[in-house]
Amino acid sequence: MTRQENSPFHAAEIAVQKRLGVADQVAQYSGGIRKAMPMQHREFFCELPFVILGLVDQQGFPWCMPLFPGAAALSGHSGFITSPIDTRLELQALPVLTRLLNLDFAPGRKVGMLGIQLHTRRRNRMNGVIAEVTATGFGIDVELSFGNCPKYIQTRELRWIKGESAALSVDSAAVVAGIAEQAKSLIAQSDTFFIASRSKLMDSDPRHGVDASHRGGKPGFVKVEGDTLLFPDFSGNRFFNTLGNIESDGRVGLFFPDFSTGNVLLAAGRAEVLWDHPSVNEFEGAQRIIAVTVEKSTYLDQFMPVTGELQEFSPALDGTGVWKDRKPSATSTSSTSTTQTLKLVEKRRESDRVMSFYLAPDNGETIKDYIPGQFLPVEIRLPGHKQPLKRHYTLSSGRADGRYRITVKREENGVVSKALHDHIQVGDVIHAGAPAGQFTLKRNDHAVVLISAGVGITPMIAMLEGLVHEVNQGAAARPVWFIHATQNSQTHLFADELAQLAAQHDWLHLHTIYSRPLQQDKINKHHDSEGHLSIELLKRILPFDHYDFYLCGSEGFMRSIYKALVSTGVQTANIYYEFFGEGTIEEISPSIPSINIATKSQVSFSQSRVSGEWSPDDGSLLAFAEKLGVTAPFSCRSGNCGACMTPIKKGSVAYQTPTSFSAEAGNALLCCAKPAEGSAEVVIDI
Repeated sequence: MTRQENSPFHAAEIAVQKRLGVADQVAQYSGGIRKAMPMQHREFFCELPFVILGLVDQQGFPWCMPLFPGAAALSGHSGFITSPIDTRLELQALPVLTRLLNLDFAPGRKVGMLGIQLHTRRRNRMNGVIAEVTATGFGIDVELSFGNCPKYIQTRELRWIKGESAALSVDSAAVVAGIAEQAKSLIAQSDTFFIASRSKLMDSDPRHGVDASHRGGKPGFVKVEGDTLLFPDFSGNRFFNTLGNIESDGRVGLFFPDFSTGNVLLAAGRAEVLWDHPSVNEFEGAQRIIAVTVEKSTYLDQFMPVTGELQEFSPALDGTGVWKDRKPSATSTSSTSTTQTLKLVEKRRESDRVMSFYLAPDNGETIKDYIPGQFLPVEIRLPGHKQPLKRHYTLSSGRADGRYRITVKREENGVVSKALHDHIQVGDVIHAGAPAGQFTLKRNDHAVVLISAGVGITPMIAMLEGLVHEVNQGAAARPVWFIHATQNSQTHLFADELAQLAAQHDWLHLHTIYSRPLQQDKINKHHDSEGHLSIELLKRILPFDHYDFYLCGSEGFMRSIYKALVSTGVQTANIYYEFFGEGTIEEISPSIPSINIATKSQVSFSQSRVSGEWSPDDGSLLAFAEKLGVTAPFSCRSGNCGACMTPIKKGSVAYQTPTSFSAEAGNALLCCAKPAEGSAEVVIDI
């Protein structure tokens, strides 16, 4: 018997796993998909106040819908599901939408079921076959049973509002073509929906059938374009049951609940996985986009006999965003401004020259979301300076617990760093932009090597905290090597925090190099080796694996490590870096062609109504703007952050060396951009 025949996945699911390079890893832990329910799952289903069903209609479309019992189950009494044996569930309730949706609800038909506890974020799935159907309920013979992680589930407390199930609310309902207009606002504000999918074959093979699954995101994570819905596919359990079914058959059913009113939308249509579509870049955190063309739907007022007060958004959403072109609704509580006013709520010394600053919104609002590894642009207003001084500091915490943490080294020639250390006190207010930057962990299954020196540890500790949080939320752990170089224990930042994390997680490996150890610094206690980080040391530390390398430190440190990795055969596509200064990889990657720069160009700043003739001696467009007295946005001045990204209305620009941050189409990074050869005129929209 082949491995595919032994697998709990059908051919299309395996094809998706192979396409994404995870088939071998998934095969190793697919034992979690069982042919019978463990006792934990049986007890879980029997405690539930409701479940989500996936059932097929007479035309073969799956529909996704909730199944509720009477009020007793939500009043602290016994549930409506029993499990006499580990391959059987018996439900004392019937789907009230059978006639409206023309469901093929009969013994022998396939069914998918999702059990979910919104207040605990627990969920388990079961796929099976309908057994006998009675006047008050039905049975399900279990074919596949498997658990799911709690990622993307929003915490809600359910409250029973009706004494009976909502059968009466469907009497006047109708199924319409496309999406009912009143439902579009529900979709646009949703943070949760459920999806039913099916395999093409619906035979006796347990791998073929109907599956019901959950999707969660920030409000508005589903985009409505006419009768087409677009939503992101985030990192999950990598089984890819839904994607496999879409590739196999394509027909799906969607269930959108409004937990505040009890209203629901049920829709059926055809789905497509947009593997490489440009829209993937429009949604932060998306690995793929799924498009569903809705063919029929029904909108039901007050269908659910419960409401659910939102307690907390899933922490797994920290690394996700919203559609770039989506305009927040008028009821949104988040600020649409790109700037925010922050108050310093705590200063914490990390070493003699390094201090952490904790910042929280001054107006009671929530902080703007960020991805671990990004930075925070800040503006400091100091006496004697007409304009605010702008800097960007990496966020050194991976969890947005209502405040930001930046960790800053005091530089003798650093006006802003000295002001933060010496003058800015708890209670003082500063202004900041939205977190930005592209130096973040890539969404794949590669082992991770985080290499830093000195204060370059700041994005690395945030990335590590982000990985720990994902694992705590149920994500599969991948090996992480945290390699840090510093002088000695007095300059060793976050040492206790790292040691505590390493003690808690066996997938995390630490290695610290001291270049100038103190007399009291002991090998295997404070640090692991002495001297400087070298490729020979990396070879001794790292076992053979497929790594992604992330580098951060001084320019000299970065160049040395980057060059050494490339010389040993590491692909540049697997090396990610962030310079704190004006470093580039040009010197160590001479094969990158230089783009020709114009010898002169007429440059206009349209909003400022200022123009002048630019020549190479004028430097970057940012420098030219400042020369003409034009105030332009900037932060790092080295193409690493994107703070200076500005629309170009006419002409084109070029960069003599590659930038870490990639400007969006029609925009330029002013701090590095110059008029391109052939652009006699460039118009910049500031």
